Amino acid sequence: MITLDGKHGWVVSYLNKHNLTNNAVSEIHNNSWTMCTTIKPNWKFDELPKNIAGKGYQGAAMALSGKHSGIFSLIWPAQHEGREVLHYMIKGELWYTNRETGKEEIIQVDFVMHDENMGKSQHRFLEEWLDICLSYDNDNETLTMSVRAESQDEWNTKEEKLGGKIIDYSGGHVWIGCANAFDTQSNEQFWKGYCKSAGLFAKKLDDSERDRFFKEYPTFKGIAKYFRGYAHRRQVYNFEQMKPIVFTNFLTTTHYKAYDFSGNGNHPMIYKEEWGLY
Repeated sequence: MITLDGKHGWVVSYLNKHNLTNNAVSEIHNNSWTMCTTIKPNWKFDELPKNIAGKGYQGAAMALSGKHSGIFSLIWPAQHEGREVLHYMIKGELWYTNRETGKEEIIQVDFVMHDENMGKSQHRFLEEWLDICLSYDNDNETLTMSVRAESQDEWNTKEEKLGGKIIDYSGGHVWIGCANAFDTQSNEQFWKGYCKSAGLFAKKLDDSERDRFFKEYPTFKGIAKYFRGYAHRRQVYNFEQMKPIVFTNFLTTTHYKAYDFSGNGNHPMIYKEEWGLY
């Protein structure tokens, strides 16, 4: 598990550092992909920057940089019966080129985790870990998001149809804990909370693959050549079929990076603005 303090992020470069593998983040350009993560957002509105229209908050738990696409937590104040209430949401966003107009547009899928009209039964979601899976299907031009709180057995799933293809992210990094920490960006959307895992796959995971990831990632131990047990070889084989680009459960880390269990060498690295560009 890692802690994101709203001031720094982790980054996976769009190109493999030493070009030792073709399985880099840039490989998802013009292809389907899936992001998976388990997070516990900081939902304390008073502790978060009002970075959306000066009154709401949005932080990127995991995102592709550029015109940011990925998984976000959002708190938005709204009026209800003459009083202001807060909506707490998990949101998936994706930028695409509208086939009819030729313009770049955003499509969103969101889940309201709690608002002040839901009652106390929904409030528990603000204190729980959330499993989140966001998939882009390039062939069918759809964005699918599934969310499950730790007290829930079933997934909540929504799907939206795009009117075109995703925009060019071939030069975009994958960020964990922000949308882009480089000081060249004015909309970093730093995120506060805790994260247990982050995975990017070069396909749209089906339901069984999604469930396998969230069942097995806590004890995943690495690539096949380092482990000889049958159960582990089978686990590695299952994950290889899911076309992983990068996957970490933050159990094996240094002061500067986390181990990428995909075997591709795409190790997420901590990035802080004061360190300069890596």
